[in-house]
Amino acid sequence: MDLASQKTSSPTAGDLSSPALSLKTRIIGYDLARAVALLGMLLVNFSVLPGTFGAEPNWLDYVIEMIKGRAAATFVVLAGVGLSLLSKNVYLSKDRAAINVKRLTLFKRSLFLLVIGLFNFALSPISDILHFYAIYIAIGACLLTVSNRSLAALALATITARPLIMIDFDFFQNCGFNTVAYAGIGNLLGIVGHFLFNGCFPVIPWMAFVMVGMWIGRRDLSDHYLRKKILLIGIGAVALSESVSRVFIHVSSWAQLDLKGLLPWFETAAGDPTPLFMLSAIGTALVVICCIMILADRYGNTSWTSPFISAGQTTLSLYVAHIIFGTLFLKAIETFDMVLFFFPLWGTIVFYTGGLVFSYYWARRFRRGPLELLMRSFLVFRGPAEIPSQDITKKKDVPILAG
Repeated sequence: MDLASQKTSSPTAGDLSSPALSLKTRIIGYDLARAVALLGMLLVNFSVLPGTFGAEPNWLDYVIEMIKGRAAATFVVLAGVGLSLLSKNVYLSKDRAAINVKRLTLFKRSLFLLVIGLFNFALSPISDILHFYAIYIAIGACLLTVSNRSLAALALATITARPLIMIDFDFFQNCGFNTVAYAGIGNLLGIVGHFLFNGCFPVIPWMAFVMVGMWIGRRDLSDHYLRKKILLIGIGAVALSESVSRVFIHVSSWAQLDLKGLLPWFETAAGDPTPLFMLSAIGTALVVICCIMILADRYGNTSWTSPFISAGQTTLSLYVAHIIFGTLFLKAIETFDMVLFFFPLWGTIVFYTGGLVFSYYWARRFRRGPLELLMRSFLVFRGPAEIPSQDITKKKDVPILAG
């Protein structure tokens, strides 16, 4: 079901009572999913802060390893969803002028996120995703009117291009998911390589997550049949990718085969975005989003979900705050020469709980978070020129990162 069919089809018995209510529930579901993805990213990022990695017990290391990359992938898929929801009207109308206005707004948003992301990276290079996120948004802005079939083809090409390139080049010599050293990015070629190939969230192949999100955003997940179908696809993708990877690794180890050239195709570790990892992470994102949509249907208007919805609408502020909090906290205790056992766990609990409380009470007075408000001011700023009477950026939009 694409956007064009959504426009003309009438709700089925399983749908919500009205299209407006359906859209509202979808947005609440996406906010909740964003809050859940943020929780996973906090746990992973607190585990790779300088001085904390390797200090956790084995069971916590295992949990973090399972979440690593998947939470961020869900976050990026939700970015693609936001792009489609923001551009739904221009996608349907094919109005070139409106498309250009929307793209300009997204380019400005991308620039803002790039500046914030580089600040995070300079403060503490703990696998910051925002400066990559900015590139995703800019590329996504160019794909607003691309058909679903073309999106699928581009996503597949992006995923398969990675291991083909890796056969001849070692893009991981300057980066690892568990390191904070980024050597060799002081020149233009190194910067390009960082963004495209050997950063922790490189455009190739991570841009595929955005394309998948754009595909999801063009569908009505309030349709129970469609939601169940996507959920089953997600479960199948995770099961297939993880099973194939484990069987390959087990067989190669048992037979003592030297299959180094094939490893880029069969690993599922987050630090190496192979096709199987991408499939597993896409499946995880689909499962998380569909399950959260089910919860939104049942509990979207209950009081206990309000803090999570508010957090999902304030993820930019909370994401930047957790980097500042983690970095300053660790610097403060360095003088005591302490080993932070369980810090990823209790640090995440403390910060996330504080973030929920802050977001809830902030949302009672403001529609957007602190950095979201700053980004909104940047988006609507037009300099000394007179602002036209009809300004598309004044309309309420759907958060991409949240803003």
